[in-house]
Amino acid sequence: MKKHESDAKTVLKQLGKLSKFLADLEVGADNDHCFDVPLDIIRKTMMFDVSVLYKVSNVIENRLILEVVKVLDPNRLRLDLTEGRKLRLFLDNRDKRFINEVAAFSDKRESHINVPGMGCDIMGYVYLPDSFGGAYLFGGDFCGKESSIKDYEVSGVQIMCNFLSAILLKTRFEHQAEYDNLTGLFNSAKIKGQLDIQLKRFERKQESVASIAIGDIDFFKKVNDTYGHIQGDLVLKQVGRILSDSMRSVFDVAGRYGGEEFLLVFDETNQSQAQKIVERLRKTIETTRFPRIDKTGILENKYLNISMSFGIAVLDKQSDIQNTTDWIARADTALYQSKQNGRNQNSIFVKEN
Repeated sequence: MKKHESDAKTVLKQLGKLSKFLADLEVGADNDHCFDVPLDIIRKTMMFDVSVLYKVSNVIENRLILEVVKVLDPNRLRLDLTEGRKLRLFLDNRDKRFINEVAAFSDKRESHINVPGMGCDIMGYVYLPDSFGGAYLFGGDFCGKESSIKDYEVSGVQIMCNFLSAILLKTRFEHQAEYDNLTGLFNSAKIKGQLDIQLKRFERKQESVASIAIGDIDFFKKVNDTYGHIQGDLVLKQVGRILSDSMRSVFDVAGRYGGEEFLLVFDETNQSQAQKIVERLRKTIETTRFPRIDKTGILENKYLNISMSFGIAVLDKQSDIQNTTDWIARADTALYQSKQNGRNQNSIFVKEN
């Protein structure tokens, strides 16, 4: 039985839709969800019976390990492909069902080998560096249909894979330019840029108010010296998660200011409100159990307790703050006061008369 025929004009039109979709992807979009629309487009455009997305999980000696991330199989023709399943395929002894998956991975390009009696796939290779999560395989299956694949169909899959690779790389690079890899918060340059935004808004609307807080992990050097940098990184990562989860949606932002210091920005928040928020954060961190970790992994039933000190500075009519450097310096002065007074507390900057 011959496969369904596609149409070159339709393929080109759908590639235009795919290009627009990918161009509109937001910075930091989740890789796997980036494929939802393309997977549907490729199935309908190429008239696949089944379309599928694999993530290259690992290569161990001569075994390729693929994770089935997404499947569109409306007629349930490939019950062996279920989302979340991991396939372990031999690179040198190719299972006929997955011959194109192995070939696409091995050759780093599209593959459409026909298997008599089983039908034909078109499988493409989507490149991403390991630091961005690794490669994907992306394509579809004409179940039980003999090969009559057109050159434009192969080219269409190739273009789709190239689009996906380029756009995902772009969004990942842009994400890295703004976010701290370890904590997932804004990096130092980006979070300081948020202060510029607040100051410009204040220039236009001087009845507004905003606050910032600098938080510093107490005795962090001791954590690194005693338990190692792997443990220190885990503490930073967990603190970043606590801060991120505590932010009030679009009104607040947080960033890693440097080392073990974090900078929090609170829009339309006065001194009293900021102090309540920061105190809540401080208590959350104080009561959190941080898992112990070493080179072998997480240690069972072993935890650390840490604390943080905070300094708060308010931007309002009375503050006379001229620039971001001045604003940060005031928060840093208040942080120093918290450290001097015994740590694990917050302090408000008070301007001397």
